[in-house]
Amino acid sequence: MPGPLPPGSASAVRQALARRAYACNAVRIIEPDLAGCQWLAASPRGLFGIGVERAHQIAYGWFFGLCQHDGRLYLFENCGHRDRDSCQGRIIRFDLDGGMIAHPRVLVTGLHGNIHQLAVIGGALCAVDTANQAIRRYTLEGELIDVRQPFPVASSSDTSGAYLHINSIAEVGGRIGLVLHNGKAIPDKNSELAWLCPDWKVSERNFLAGRYCHDIVADEQGRIWHCASQSGEIMRSDGLRVQITTDLMTRGLAFNEREMAVGMCTFGPRHIRGTLNGGIAILDRDHRRLREIDLPGPPTAIIAL
Repeated sequence: MPGPLPPGSASAVRQALARRAYACNAVRIIEPDLAGCQWLAASPRGLFGIGVERAHQIAYGWFFGLCQHDGRLYLFENCGHRDRDSCQGRIIRFDLDGGMIAHPRVLVTGLHGNIHQLAVIGGALCAVDTANQAIRRYTLEGELIDVRQPFPVASSSDTSGAYLHINSIAEVGGRIGLVLHNGKAIPDKNSELAWLCPDWKVSERNFLAGRYCHDIVADEQGRIWHCASQSGEIMRSDGLRVQITTDLMTRGLAFNEREMAVGMCTFGPRHIRGTLNGGIAILDRDHRRLREIDLPGPPTAIIAL
């Protein structure tokens, strides 16, 4: 009987398979059936469908951005894994067809591995290019429209506050908002919410009540929610704070008509994040905890189906 793989071997195998998928233009679907799924979660360990009691893996990949628009899913996959400068990032599109994901298509390749959220705004697919502090805009067929630069490029090792680690984008009330993580600034400072004008220039910046923040989600009353990741909370723009976890980080936030889904993940050095686990906390709309669902990967984005 063969023995266990040496330490690090599983990660090396996953990375080799991801690079092969990139080279072959392959999308690695495991289970296309979304029957019983209420949510989808992206993570460095794959795409997961989440039902009432459990999660199951839909596709292999190291995923960050995830959005739904007009019956289609858009995903960012980092096929370079830890070697993000290899520029083996890509955007994939799936059709949602009768409760199945179908017709996978690779729309964009050659992207830096440090892309975060995706959103469709004004008919354009917008990708948060965290490494370059930019928003890359594409048609829904993957043709580059332009690259918007609301902030100057700064090194990811910068600690002066010039590197913002932009990670989230959303259109709220006709305005475009960005979350500025600010996690590398010395001394520490809270995250910010930046608002952009129609020409994609910054019109306003406001500090958030939290650090290492992620996500921008508006509820039916137009109140804005975000994950205060460092403290394990979610926060609302009127000051409401909901403690989700005391020992994990919150990341990934979505609503449906009856419930809220909040991602939870362990935090560790970047080189081991692909091996970490996570979970999803399900709350009712009065913020009462209903259940938790284990996830074999730290969630990076969640959407409701």
